[in-house]
Amino acid sequence: MELLISNIVYVAYRLVVTAHIIKFFNRYVNYYVAVLIAAQVSFLYDNGIFAWLFSAQDLPRIADLIYADIKYTIRVIAAWWLIKQIWDFTKNYYFAVFVGAEITFFVDYFIFSGIYV
Repeated sequence: MELLISNIVYVAYRLVVTAHIIKFFNRYVNYYVAVLIAAQVSFLYDNGIFAWLFSAQDLPRIADLIYADIKYTIRVIAAWWLIKQIWDFTKNYYFAVFVGAEITFFVDYFIFSGIYV
């Protein structure tokens, strides 16, 4: 049940917050620069979601967080590339974000499980 709740919150955040951050910044900068900005905001948020999911008792080492952020940022760029492809194909931005969020939730699960378990 905790995994389902985490997934719902994660996907809702992508649809309500991250999608709009990228749309906003995409007006002023290149799409992938907007994705990098959103990646750093999302990393902080997702860190909290997965800390709650894994019932973290202590903060991870800073080196582990930096390593997770690097993996996460690479994953975000790949995910938003996929989202862009889906968006171009379907012409529906929010559907593309939803599909991308569902796919990336499971990748992020393994990224964050490495620092909290």
